[in-house]
Amino acid sequence: MIIHPSAAKVGQVLATDHFGRTNHPIIKKNTVLTDEHLDILSLFMIREIEIVSETSENKQTTKTAPEKSKPSPVSSIEMPGAFLPLYNEAVKRFKVLFINWRAGAQIDVLTLRNAIVPVVEKGMDQPGGLKDMQQAGNTDDYLYYHAVSLSVLSAFIAKKLGFSRGDCLQIGVAGALCDCGMSKISPAILKKKGPLNLHEVKEMKQHSIQGYNMLKKLPAIKEGVLLGVLQHHERQDGSGYPLKVHGSKLHPYSRILAAADVYLAMTSERPYRKKLSPFKVIELMMKDQFGQFDPAIIRAVTDGLSIFSAGTRVRLSDGQTGTIVFKEDSHPARPIIQLDESSAIISLRDNNDVFIEEVLSE
Repeated sequence: MIIHPSAAKVGQVLATDHFGRTNHPIIKKNTVLTDEHLDILSLFMIREIEIVSETSENKQTTKTAPEKSKPSPVSSIEMPGAFLPLYNEAVKRFKVLFINWRAGAQIDVLTLRNAIVPVVEKGMDQPGGLKDMQQAGNTDDYLYYHAVSLSVLSAFIAKKLGFSRGDCLQIGVAGALCDCGMSKISPAILKKKGPLNLHEVKEMKQHSIQGYNMLKKLPAIKEGVLLGVLQHHERQDGSGYPLKVHGSKLHPYSRILAAADVYLAMTSERPYRKKLSPFKVIELMMKDQFGQFDPAIIRAVTDGLSIFSAGTRVRLSDGQTGTIVFKEDSHPARPIIQLDESSAIISLRDNNDVFIEEVLSE
């Protein structure tokens, strides 16, 4: 049945792929239409669509499918609200632990797990919370926010890669411990507002070894966590530190932690540089740093961009603002944007000189 998009209803099913001004479908065959899909069809000025004929079987599909494809208003409201308090509480508890480590206290793994596992589990199961995490934090307490964020994002990536829930939680623990060795670095270096000199960089690079030494004699630490802490600044091509190990010598945990650590560092505000948008960081990791990270892990990190769905407001590198209307799976960092001023629809895939500079607050 062929109809005009204005006559389409939520819950109807597309019979064919539908294209806009792209080489790939803007909405694929067998998609159950939601309000968001209807908005996309309107924005792309599609004149006709083919809907599956409403046999009794299809009517049943139409009746039940929206409940599966679109979350209820209650869950969409509860999700970010439930995550952020857990996240902020984890940051507060981690800060206390870190200060104790600096004073010479031994790491209590059980206390650490109790502090971070609730927010890790929430971030794994409700990834919309990653968006709240992305917008939280401050430069003064960067170290503590970064540790908890690394814990959550690393576990999220591990789940995307098919790791067991137990492994995901272990990777989350490793993420929180990656910078425990920073407690042995001079506070003057940690608090410095500008770039570090060569001597300071050399001392800072010791934090992964310091962390390894703090953990290696603890009976409750798994080998993967220990190696993850030691190797989270190593790279696939051997260009990292402290030991320049590479390839198959890198533990699977450390490969995940390495990619998540860089992504979070580049998307966070620092005293000496501004943060980059998640879209720009993914593009840099895919291109400029090709070979340093496991491609499968980069794809899993890219899945995290799904939190910035159609309707997300952005500022482009040329100063224009607009709204994401569609993202192609093959080019997740370069979605299709409707510009505010002209209402024109542009594909960043076809405009290589322009990129998303900032995700705007809603």
